[in-house]
Amino acid sequence: MHGILAVAVLALSPSLFAAEDPSPQHIQWMKEQGELSGKIRKGVDVEASAKRMAAVFKEVEGFWAKRSAVGASTTREGQTAALALAKAAAAGDQAGIAAASKQIGGTCRTCHEAHREKISDTEYKIR
Repeated sequence: MHGILAVAVLALSPSLFAAEDPSPQHIQWMKEQGELSGKIRKGVDVEASAKRMAAVFKEVEGFWAKRSAVGASTTREGQTAALALAKAAAAGDQAGIAAASKQIGGTCRTCHEAHREKISDTEYKIR
């Protein structure tokens, strides 16, 4: 009986891990980043949104530090760009806002291209 139970647990284990990849916390971070990006594109609360974005990048860095040095490095680049955006917004520096926004977009794109795999029209998994 124990052998059957062990086989059943092992057989189900990959699907249990797959259901957790990405974790609910990671999904929440990405949704928040999307919302913050939308505000920034619309010019709404740019400084505050950029500061929050930097804080979320910092949280995400901890996740990637356990999985991928490149992913962790990319999130640090995102933090730097988000802080530069906040500084530019506080100063009313439109060129700085544009440059930092472009850098953030590149950071997101780089990570998504390397680590995001579409598994359905509404779901992604982390590679």
